[in-house]
Amino acid sequence: METKLVPGVGRLPCPAYRGDGPYVFVSYAHDDHDLVFPEIKRFNDAGFHVWYDEGIAAGKEWSDEIANALSGCTVFVVMITPTSAPRPNVLNEIEYALDDDKPFLAIHLQETELPPGLRLRIGRKQAILKYNMTDDEYEFKYIEAFTRNGLERSDDTPASEAPADTSVSETPVQNKTASEEIYDDSPEDAIKRANGDLVRVAGFDVEHGLLRGYFGTDKDITVPPFARVIGARAFDRCSSFIESVDLNKAALMIAGPFGVFFNCPNLKTVKIPETVSEVTPNMFQHCPNLTVYVRRSQVSPDFEERFTGKSIVYLDE
Repeated sequence: METKLVPGVGRLPCPAYRGDGPYVFVSYAHDDHDLVFPEIKRFNDAGFHVWYDEGIAAGKEWSDEIANALSGCTVFVVMITPTSAPRPNVLNEIEYALDDDKPFLAIHLQETELPPGLRLRIGRKQAILKYNMTDDEYEFKYIEAFTRNGLERSDDTPASEAPADTSVSETPVQNKTASEEIYDDSPEDAIKRANGDLVRVAGFDVEHGLLRGYFGTDKDITVPPFARVIGARAFDRCSSFIESVDLNKAALMIAGPFGVFFNCPNLKTVKIPETVSEVTPNMFQHCPNLTVYVRRSQVSPDFEERFTGKSIVYLDE
């Protein structure tokens, strides 16, 4: 197969993996190489072994090589675009993976109307809508999906190319055994988690950028950058022991009738990033020891009058 130069990637994103370790099989349309090769490089740079059809050796029977790679893969990933969705080779690889009961992940690089037959086959399978996500959220979602399905990050990732630590460190609501995660979900949340819409990383439950709750045990918390919206009472489960919270890159806090921080007696500091446009007093209720670090331009006119915490520090003064 003729290879092509891809801006920022080169002729090939990485050698196709050939070894005995766990690896991801990437299915894609060759015409999408400019979209797909950067993703393959991203996976490889993150420490995951990747097989894709650029690795077919000269003289090998194409179908045998594909079948062998599919049979041995740990996770099957298909890159969905309007170009790839109807391609026979992509459909064949999807059918093979599903028939072989491989862990399945569809990454939608572009908004795509799936053909009816394909929608019937993969409609309920886990999907990542990359075209509708931030880079942080996308990276978090694919790493979480890979590691949950048995892929391991190798130790030979070059230090200069290794990404920031976004490895999954899950803390369940109840006791966790080595073989299972226990989440104490509502039926609705259980369905969302099964579909990959609601995920837990480092103790944070996040649904497409919305921080639903913190289930970890740290007293000092930094919200991950892919959580851009802080849901009402997101810190209820840790309200009795948290001492500081850095909201990091959050863009919005949804207070609701009982605030974001409610009845947190030990909470001493909350840092509000510039990205949050408005901060109202009802976001902090029954937090007597709290000092809020915020900019005056962010607070509502009645903020000082109604604030019941310890103090306010204005970062722009």
